[in-house]
Amino acid sequence: MLDGHWLVLQSVAWTRMVVNFSRHDSLATAVSKTLDGDHLCPMCRKIMAARQREDQQQKNTSLVKTEKMSEFILGGGQTLPSFTPTTICDMAPVAPRLHTDFLETPPSPPPRRSFAVL
Repeated sequence: MLDGHWLVLQSVAWTRMVVNFSRHDSLATAVSKTLDGDHLCPMCRKIMAARQREDQQQKNTSLVKTEKMSEFILGGGQTLPSFTPTTICDMAPVAPRLHTDFLETPPSPPPRRSFAVL
C-alpha cells in the first residue's frame, strides 16, 4: 500500500496547525512549530498511533503468510529446498550481431509511373 490516505490526513492536520499557530505567531514560526514534532495536535497523535498499529498488523500478517507458504505449497512437514547457486557460471555478455541486410544502404525509391492522359 502506498499510504496515500495517511498523507492526505497528515496534510489536513498540518494545514489546521499552521492556521492555528499563525493566529498568535508569524507564518514562519507557525510552519516551524507545525513541522518540528514538539507541538503535535490531537489529530497528529491519532494519525501516528493508527499508522503504528497498521504497520504492526502488516508485519504480523506478512510473517504469517511467509511461514505458511511452504506448508501450503509442499504439504505438512516438508521444507522448501535451498536455491543458492553451487558454482559460478562464466557467461560472456551477449552482444547483438549485425545482419548484412542492415549494413547495406536502403534501395532507392522505385521509379514513378507516368500515366498518359487519353
